[in-house]
Amino acid sequence: MVLRTLFFGLLFTLAGCSSSVEEVLTDSPLENGETLYNIHCLRCHGASGDLGASGSKNLKISVLTSAEIQQIIMQGKGAMPAYGQTLQSEEKVAWLSEFVLTLRK
Repeated sequence: MVLRTLFFGLLFTLAGCSSSVEEVLTDSPLENGETLYNIHCLRCHGASGDLGASGSKNLKISVLTSAEIQQIIMQGKGAMPAYGQTLQSEEKVAWLSEFVLTLRK
């Protein structure tokens, strides 16, 4: 997972996060969530969710529900920007939320 995280993080940083996101999505919601995490969340939350860059929360110890995570993804909170417009679908937000839940210890 770490190599894949680094690969997609670098790929989308270099590519400027263009419309190529749709090109790498699969039939697996969890893999899609990981891909979206690598594109949008990696630089602040880190590969394991506990980087803490720019004041980001530690996702490894979060106790938020999936619904609460989805709301924060959509609307933002504190220093975290809203990603509702960026992700453009509730399905993508749900994928991302489910992947975030896997980061917990």
